[in-house]
Amino acid sequence: MTKDPSRLAYLARIASLYYDQGKTQQEIANEVGITRSAISRLLTEAREEGIVEIVVHYPWKTSSSLEEALSRTFSLKAVRVLTSADKTYQEMLQGIGILAAEYLESVLYPEISIGISWGTALYEMIKAMRPSNLPGAEVVQLIGATGAENISTDGPMLAQLLSNRLGCACRYLHSPLIIDSEAGQNILIQDRSIQATLERARNVDIALVGIGTTDPRLYSLLRAGYVTEEKTQTIRAAGAVGDICAHHYDAWGRVLDIDINRRVVGITLDELKAIDTVVGVAGSEKKGETILGALRGGYINVLITDEYAARRVLALHEADSA
Repeated sequence: MTKDPSRLAYLARIASLYYDQGKTQQEIANEVGITRSAISRLLTEAREEGIVEIVVHYPWKTSSSLEEALSRTFSLKAVRVLTSADKTYQEMLQGIGILAAEYLESVLYPEISIGISWGTALYEMIKAMRPSNLPGAEVVQLIGATGAENISTDGPMLAQLLSNRLGCACRYLHSPLIIDSEAGQNILIQDRSIQATLERARNVDIALVGIGTTDPRLYSLLRAGYVTEEKTQTIRAAGAVGDICAHHYDAWGRVLDIDINRRVVGITLDELKAIDTVVGVAGSEKKGETILGALRGGYINVLITDEYAARRVLALHEADSA
């Protein structure tokens, strides 16, 4: 039986607001004057009627030989290695984001809890994801950042963008925050909402983390004099996971990592390591050392990267093992 054309037009309008304009289900509900659950049912109906057809084109191939070598060497749960060819750095980041989105979509389920740190590759991952309807899921900010506010790659913004993509709730660490005194730090870590978020962050089903760089030409904290070369070596060995080069306090007020004038609240590396699935998303040859540190430390067990980083990681590992 053919559906009423006016009904199909209505479904198409709702689908366009969600898929084309990127509005959240709640925003659409407010706009059209119905409940969020009704919007969810309408989107399902639109898909069933064939109104919505999402095709994701994965633009570049992956290297099965490098994936097998990394998986075998570091006992990874999963690995994706983008064949970069002659792509620019930005194009490479977009490709890594697409591969990360493909992996994340393959492991999603209705009640999943996802933790996220920050980073450009994670932003590209979210951009590449297809909108989902998972109201029972949750996104949790793993690390509260300081620095520029409301940029697309910082912790709060990424957490919000991902929760919008999944159609679910989000927990924040109330950042960016700058704490310049011990008294201020003590107040911050005793905040109940921060404590609750940190507790949820320690128990997420899957964590998504960027991996930073300690290359002297790129590492602004080193160039600004906040970190010594010796400290940089320590950070590199730890993998700069989730930008671990920042100064962290844990939930008990213990200072983690290094002394600099940028302070953040977040889970520790050991707590990250205890999460069942931790996806490290990063690329470029310059991050070879920190990716290797993350792999050796067992801080990530799924790696999404490019062939230049993969070759560098394997070469460094082989040289150290010789």
